[in-house]
Amino acid sequence: MPVILNRAFFMLLLATLIPATTKADILSIAWDNDLLTGEDRGYTNGVRISYLTAAAEDSGKPSSTLARTGKEALARLPGIGQAENKHALSFSLRQLMVTPADIANPELQPDDIPYAGHLSLSSTLWSWNADTITGFGAHLGVIGPESGAEASQKWVHKLTGSTTPRGWDHQLGTDVVGGIQAAHGRRVFHTGNTGAIQQQVSVVGSTLISSFRTTAKTGLVWRIGRDLPMNLVPDYAGTASTIALPGSFSGSPTSWSVFVGLGVEYVAYSYLEDNSGPFQFKESPLLGQVGIGGSWQWNRTQVSLTLRATTGEEESSKDNFSFGTLFVSWAL
Repeated sequence: MPVILNRAFFMLLLATLIPATTKADILSIAWDNDLLTGEDRGYTNGVRISYLTAAAEDSGKPSSTLARTGKEALARLPGIGQAENKHALSFSLRQLMVTPADIANPELQPDDIPYAGHLSLSSTLWSWNADTITGFGAHLGVIGPESGAEASQKWVHKLTGSTTPRGWDHQLGTDVVGGIQAAHGRRVFHTGNTGAIQQQVSVVGSTLISSFRTTAKTGLVWRIGRDLPMNLVPDYAGTASTIALPGSFSGSPTSWSVFVGLGVEYVAYSYLEDNSGPFQFKESPLLGQVGIGGSWQWNRTQVSLTLRATTGEEESSKDNFSFGTLFVSWAL
């Protein structure tokens, strides 16, 4: 994973040097890590590199051809193909990992969460307007040493001077996973005009049907800021879908926002629970979530920081766990 990260940062550096006339839309990188909230347990690290094409309706941009192909292929699905909507395709490469609380222990820890790494590639077609956004997509990935999670965590911990993880010899073995996903967001309240302070409330729901994790989520997001962008859900977490990317840049050269989100997630299936082997791990079927964050845009660059907490992922443990997400994107 260090090699992947190095290439990713090179891509992002290159993106900042590409002239404004480049025929593309948005390139982004999101980094999740529980070190941002001062702990190291459960979901401990994630990286997502994403690209959003130009809208299908922007016929002058070469990447819009991909979006038009996706729009035509999925035109029968609800929310897709409406004349007043824009449509774009997102592509994401994502790596995530989970670890037990005591990562310094090299022994098997059957009373905690197993070590596991996951690497996947996904694509989603988004259809949106000023009040709604809908997306349908698919993903394919691998679990096990091939995910690069062990090398990634050791590299990050060496870079940050953190505890060296010593239990990766007990990580879950190699497996291929995949599935489909759908999401929908809707603006329910908005006040303020362009150039002034604005407020917005949105609701969002999503479902993921996968051999890695099958879930259903719903949530409520409130945000306030100056010159809010069109995107309804400012959730830039690497574990989340790319629902925040369409319309994420304000028409103003500079803008800012702060936001708070509340949500609940139902877990119908968990690969970690089903394949935990000697680990006494049983995932909680219902999780509560809360997040707070802020974003800042300057010309073609946007930075966002989100801190979030969720109820314990183990039924046997009611401890909350938390992590932070640093998100950077470029309008190309």
